[in-house]
Amino acid sequence: MRFSRNGQNRPLPGREMMIWREKMRGLQLSAALCAAALLAGGWGAGKKEAAERVVKVVVMQPVKMEFVQKIRVQGNVETKAKAEVSSRISGTLDLMKADEGQRVRKGDILFQVDRIKLENDVKGQKHKLAVAEAELKIAVINSELARTVADKAQVDFNRADQLRKANAVSDDAYERAALNLKEAEAGVSKAEAQANYARAKVGQEQANLEIAEKNLSDSLIRAPFDGMVILKKKDPDEFVNTGDIIYRLENPDRLELVTMISAVYYDRIIPGKTRAVIYAPNGSVAGEGTVGFRSPAIDSLSRTFTVKIDIPKEFHMVSGQLCELDLILRREEGVGVPNQALLDRRDNRRAVFVVRDGRAEEVEVKTGIVDGKWTMLLNPAALKGLPVVVEGQAFLGSGDRVDIAPAGKEGK
Repeated sequence: MRFSRNGQNRPLPGREMMIWREKMRGLQLSAALCAAALLAGGWGAGKKEAAERVVKVVVMQPVKMEFVQKIRVQGNVETKAKAEVSSRISGTLDLMKADEGQRVRKGDILFQVDRIKLENDVKGQKHKLAVAEAELKIAVINSELARTVADKAQVDFNRADQLRKANAVSDDAYERAALNLKEAEAGVSKAEAQANYARAKVGQEQANLEIAEKNLSDSLIRAPFDGMVILKKKDPDEFVNTGDIIYRLENPDRLELVTMISAVYYDRIIPGKTRAVIYAPNGSVAGEGTVGFRSPAIDSLSRTFTVKIDIPKEFHMVSGQLCELDLILRREEGVGVPNQALLDRRDNRRAVFVVRDGRAEEVEVKTGIVDGKWTMLLNPAALKGLPVVVEGQAFLGSGDRVDIAPAGKEGK
């Protein structure tokens, strides 16, 4: 059946029929040539290339190094010696010797309250004591005098009693001698009572003097230790009450880093042995310190315990800073690979790829301490000394051919 160009079912003219046949022959020839070309090299070469694909990788030998097991925590820098110095008495601040930021030595005067008034109280009390002591002397003399009079009255009574028995004295004289004796004995009792009162008065005035001297001593406050004035809360001539805080002192040369960590590490933190790497607030390593204190019990609510690390003076830190530190739990020599070389497999297995004779080979490994970018291998012998793939392993399968690229170009 032949068709015309307008699609109607009718025979084509002779010339057009010849042209149509020539075009069909050309199309058939082109199709045959394309098929031959594909069979000769196109599809077959593609399949062979896919079967022999090459993966570019970076390899390295495992490294022998020291691995450190540590925990990173944060802590506050605190001073080991601090005090809020308060007034011991009420009064006016007569003297203030220190300003904020000033260094003081132990025993240096910090401030004094109502010095003149308290000094006058001491002087007045000393005078009262002197008067009481003088009155005591007089009372003692009067007591001795009364005893002398009583002794004379006793002698007179004894004589009168003997004369009475001999009927040599009148009843009136005898009764007068007896009365004089009783009056003398009463005088002795009175004089002794007055002497005792005077002694008590002296004791009272002595106690009052000691109180006055104590108040004067309490008015003068000295630095309890070597340190620095961190805060001054009152000004001169200001009235203060007993217990008001005047200064806050700290010793900037005796610092410690205080942190709280999980109870699971309690048995692994040993005071005097456990070391810590301390980082400055800017992130740089300030140095190492030793754990000096571990709280004797674990807090039952937070399940944490307190750890304190002594900070050497040369670290140049100040109280109140927030720092990070690594508590060193264990150090161990071993063989390791970069973390990125490890691949996770089913059932919590881990593996790496090694290169043998230009092909990748997967090896199951057991891992230990993770120290930064490195992981320790517990069975390094399983690698058999072969280099480990550290880049490109995500695209590898066992048996794949590899092209080893220099680490400096493909990655480090």
